[in-house]
Amino acid sequence: MSPAVARPLLHTAHLLTFVVVFATGMLLFVPGLRAAVTGGYSLVIRETHRWGGVAFAAAPGVLIATAGVRSLFAAPAARTLRSYWQDVHIALTVLITIVFTLTGFVLWGRRSVPESMVEVSRTAHDWLTYIVAVLVVAHLCEVGAATLIARIKAAATPARSPT
Repeated sequence: MSPAVARPLLHTAHLLTFVVVFATGMLLFVPGLRAAVTGGYSLVIRETHRWGGVAFAAAPGVLIATAGVRSLFAAPAARTLRSYWQDVHIALTVLITIVFTLTGFVLWGRRSVPESMVEVSRTAHDWLTYIVAVLVVAHLCEVGAATLIARIKAAATPARSPT
C-alpha cells in the first residue's frame, strides 16, 4: 500500500474510532448528558464504547501490519519545527492508545482484577480523556495554522507566466 493511501487511511481509522469511543465515553461519564441523549441508561452505549475501544486499538495495528511501518512512518525530507511536532504527536498517540487500551481492558474485566488496579485504571482512563481532549484541540489548531501559513505563502508567491 502506498504512503499516499496508507497515511490518510490510518489517520481516518484512528479518528473515526476515537470519535465513537470519545462520544460514548462522554455519555457513560456524564449521566445528565446520557439522559438527555438516550433517555437514561443504555447497554448499547456501554457495549459500543467497549467494542469501539477494541477497534481503536486494533484498526491502526491492522493498517500498520498491512501497509508496513516504513510506508506510514517515513522520515520527512527536511526537519522542521512542524516535523518535530508531528513526531511528538505520533509518539503521544501511540503511547496514549496503548495506555487507553490497557486501562480499558482492566475496566472491562474489573471483576477479574484487584480493586486497586481497577481504581488506578479508572483514574488513568479519565485523566487521559482530558489530556486527549486538549491534544485534539492543539492538533486541530496546528493543522489550521499550517494550512493558513501555506495559503499565505502561496498567495505571496508571484505566479509565473508560461513562456
